[in-house]
Amino acid sequence: MAVASGLGVHVEHAVVLEDWNNTIIRLDPASVVAKVGTSHFRDARLESLERELAVAEHLAARGAPVVPPAREVPPGPHRRDGFTVTLWQYVEPIAGGELAAAEMATALGLVHDALSDFDGPLPRFDVELADARRLLQPERSPSLTSVDRRFLLGVVDELEATLAAPVGRSLHGSPHAANWLLSGDGPLLLDFETACLGPVEWDLAALGDEVLGFFPKADRTLISALRRMRSACVAAKCWVAPERAPEVREAANVHLMLLRGQRLDGQ
Repeated sequence: MAVASGLGVHVEHAVVLEDWNNTIIRLDPASVVAKVGTSHFRDARLESLERELAVAEHLAARGAPVVPPAREVPPGPHRRDGFTVTLWQYVEPIAGGELAAAEMATALGLVHDALSDFDGPLPRFDVELADARRLLQPERSPSLTSVDRRFLLGVVDELEATLAAPVGRSLHGSPHAANWLLSGDGPLLLDFETACLGPVEWDLAALGDEVLGFFPKADRTLISALRRMRSACVAAKCWVAPERAPEVREAANVHLMLLRGQRLDGQ
């Protein structure tokens, strides 16, 4: 609220929309959303609010289907009390709406096309394995049992030794279901803080099989391996602070189960 006030934005209420990783806050009644860097793994090389803003500004300027940075005030990044804050345009979501696979596939393709001439620096997608290894150290994820820690580090070892994937192209980095917003103009992508260079299969590995059908040329074997990598990396992140939110603890356990080949409830 102090950042917004300093920019001349009238704010009466700060409404927390999400607080799983970073904290997402709507500044009401302004059409502005603030993202505050409160993540417990801000030292991860694949995570960057500054890089996210640069990527999103590039995409918005090209009319790609994304939630854009704030238009009427400088989007940042702003620094306040040791935190990084970025400002975004508020987009009203369609309550109860369902994302259609065909529309998601089209939107992701448009984003990939618009990223093709992004000339800012992006990390390789596989630095996330190094991030996962660091987050799995006892001092970073103290609530993880020693058995589960050894198992997850073993998966990281396996992936580093066997995964062979080209760097490829500029990607969203993590277009899973939580990083989409269904608007009146269709599905929009958000959360580009893990934008990276990698094979298109890295983005596709975050999507359901119903979306993959629209990418017939994608390497299904590579997607399976990259889904395993995603589970290992998500588990490593979530075990840093599983007490932060019920959704975080659930994801921490679910991805451990997926990596072990265990059945999830109801499946």
